[in-house]
Amino acid sequence: MSEATTLAETNRQHWDEFARSYDEPAWAKDIVREIAAGVEKNRDWIGVEWVKKDVAGHSGREVRMLDYACGPGNIASTLFPYVTHVRGVDLSSGMVKEFNRRAEALNLSPDQYYALEGDLLADPATQSAIGGKEFFDFDLVTCSLAFHHIENSELASERLVERLKPGTGVLCIIDLVPDGSHHHHGHGHGHGHGHTHGKGDDHGAELADKTQSPWGAYPAHPTDSTIAHGGFTKERMWSLLKGAGCVDVEYMELDKALAFGPEFANIKRRAFMVRGRRAE
Repeated sequence: MSEATTLAETNRQHWDEFARSYDEPAWAKDIVREIAAGVEKNRDWIGVEWVKKDVAGHSGREVRMLDYACGPGNIASTLFPYVTHVRGVDLSSGMVKEFNRRAEALNLSPDQYYALEGDLLADPATQSAIGGKEFFDFDLVTCSLAFHHIENSELASERLVERLKPGTGVLCIIDLVPDGSHHHHGHGHGHGHGHTHGKGDDHGAELADKTQSPWGAYPAHPTDSTIAHGGFTKERMWSLLKGAGCVDVEYMELDKALAFGPEFANIKRRAFMVRGRRAE
């Protein structure tokens, strides 16, 4: 079994276990709100031509969104008012069930808003559920606070861009700045799964020692074994998106640092958004 497969399976098992409870602590809810507020504030910056729905929720055109490593749908629910169709994909069946449970609670139909289990980095021949044409040509693909859980950043970037509509589709990734590395550009600042750890690593190398907490500032935590990277610099993200076929790449940091709970020694980490448009 490859190391990438091992890490994917570790993530699958972990998030299956914590799907219903991972955003229950007050500090986790605060992180979800901070990310949602950052996305809402910078929605025009993302660069998608959003829809305007009438009181019945109808729009004269389609805007389709894919949320990868969707978790329970925190980013999907933030942006759903401005798109017509959302498809979530997560390798955790528990997270997929939670995504769809929350959609049902909001009386959203599967045509509007639905998640399936899948792994974009796996052999496409094994991923027939997300291999059909409805899983391509998206106007927007997002990946929020999950990219650091994926070992092969280059392949992940390529596979996400492949799902975009050529010429106009936008990829938007939200993740962590490496500890001690901050870029304040544009607009005055700069799962997905809201558990984040690790040494700063802007070259994508996997964290070698997972026997202790990567930050070393708090006792070992079950989430530590799911982490591949401790964050990404602006330069690293530009390189990844451009290498995957994006143009018009832009980067910003969110206004406020994300504050983690007492099990993480109340540490704070900066988060960023990066966006790029798929070339023709």
